[in-house]
Amino acid sequence: MTIDQLRMLVEEAAKDLVARTERPHPVTVVLPLEESTKVVALEGFPDEDGARKDALSVLAARQMVPANAACFGFLAEADGPDGQDLLVVVYGARQRGAFLTAAVLDEPAGLGDFAEPEELEPSAMPFLQPLQHAADTAAPPTDAGPGLPIVSG
Repeated sequence: MTIDQLRMLVEEAAKDLVARTERPHPVTVVLPLEESTKVVALEGFPDEDGARKDALSVLAARQMVPANAACFGFLAEADGPDGQDLLVVVYGARQRGAFLTAAVLDEPAGLGDFAEPEELEPSAMPFLQPLQHAADTAAPPTDAGPGLPIVSG
């Protein structure tokens, strides 16, 4: 899987989340694994960064590390700079870091187009560090075909 394929997968998961759930949409983690993609809704996700980091540390330890998950996606609602409602998408991969994109949430129209992705500075969303750390420590696939070896299969 390439980083662009990961982006498309996580953006599709975001579209599916918006289509299937009521607002506010739950914070969601997407884990593309070798055998399937796991989607975990984090109901009651905390507001404080320290508690968020703790919650994602537990998720990484329980879900990512045992599955050797080398990439992830993170979906959450946020307020945009001009007050618009956004669905923020962060995706990251082993030894590649994380990238950020967002789309406007419009009640009648649904989810708008995603902005061009940008590299996410680790200090921007420090609570995501456990997800990136778990991805970084995943073992590389044994068959590294064409593209970025995030997961095999």
